[in-house]
Amino acid sequence: MKKVNIGSFISSIFCILLFVIVSFFGPIDYSIMGVHPFNLVLAVTLLTLVLGVLGFAGMQDWKGLARSITTIILTLGLSVFLTFIIFFGNLLS
Repeated sequence: MKKVNIGSFISSIFCILLFVIVSFFGPIDYSIMGVHPFNLVLAVTLLTLVLGVLGFAGMQDWKGLARSITTIILTLGLSVFLTFIIFFGNLLS
């Protein structure tokens, strides 16, 4: 379970980087994928959130606890923000 804890932490940082890439590269033609890129980032972020919660089982010291709490705070904040963006973006289109 320690590997899940470390993997979810790395994945949460990857989700933030992916969000920055998707949001700052301007309009992306998503007709190839069929899904808007923010929806894909949200799906990966929610999967990382679930893995972060499962990573609590692999805690052995305070560093593992800090990784799990950081993972959950980052992914929960990003998922709320992405849900907000997707919801109001759909209202405006």
